[in-house]
Amino acid sequence: MRLFLTVFFLLLPASLWAACTGTDLRTTMTPQERAGLEARITAMPFAEGNHWIARRGSRTVHVIGTLHVNDPRMAQITADLAPLVQQADLLLMEASPADKADFEAELGRTPSLMLITEGPSLIDRLPPREWEELAAIIRNHGMPVWMAAKMRPWFLALSLAFPPCLRQDKDIKRGLDLRLGEAAEAAGVPVQSLEDPMTIIRLMDSDPLEEQIRQLRAFAAMLGSGTDGFITTVESYFDEQALYALFLSERDFLDSGALTRAEREALWQETMTELIDTRNRNWIPVIEAAAGDHIVVAAGALHLPGETGVLNLLQQQGYTLERAPF
Repeated sequence: MRLFLTVFFLLLPASLWAACTGTDLRTTMTPQERAGLEARITAMPFAEGNHWIARRGSRTVHVIGTLHVNDPRMAQITADLAPLVQQADLLLMEASPADKADFEAELGRTPSLMLITEGPSLIDRLPPREWEELAAIIRNHGMPVWMAAKMRPWFLALSLAFPPCLRQDKDIKRGLDLRLGEAAEAAGVPVQSLEDPMTIIRLMDSDPLEEQIRQLRAFAAMLGSGTDGFITTVESYFDEQALYALFLSERDFLDSGALTRAEREALWQETMTELIDTRNRNWIPVIEAAAGDHIVVAAGALHLPGETGVLNLLQQQGYTLERAPF
């Protein structure tokens, strides 16, 4: 779940919302912590950059790392990148606008995807003391406790990871991916999904309910803890250094929670594999099968770097990679 928070949740910098205050955690690291983290990042393939060009023969694939959230800085970035999309044969996104609309409609028709519709609610599934601690966080977010108690654990974690100070912007979801999708549709460029949008829900809800509750208990200490993680993630993104936020989130998770250190390490690795590695590998055949010689791929920035990142996987398919302006 924690990795999902870092990868997928709606993030905004403090500069956009005066009500959201916090610290970029990169500025709080000791010299030793920074050196260790930077050494780890440097050792990874394609560790930095939000825009890369992959070339093989006559085919050119622009790979753009996105943030799924509105921010004033997105306007200029979109203006710079829109011509690439408008001239492309195809735009591939995690979820195309049409598939996203179908996905949201399906969620509305099937409440059991997000809610506990049978059996006891979380009130009766958690020890009383732990439920009261969680309920305090829920109240702080302005959510009705009775409603939160009926949410599936992954969905509750998602809801609590969205700070109340960010709920005011009706355009909050208008991140770079959505903006590039709009540019493609306006230019008549086809837009396709890299995967079925239900993939994420299936991944988050694949564990039995009791296992989800065990994981929720492990993450509970990190929920509602302020906006520092959000600020760190979004500022790392605009610095084209998304791995910084990921590794700092990993550090915080491994140092917290109700599970043993070994259990937390195993849970983190499992989540990384499911939400990043496996999905990246599944996307490569989709990219390879895409029609046309000029393709744009727009996906969350954390899908780009690393041994199992989209960029390294494309290189293994015979593409040459070049970092491009973002």
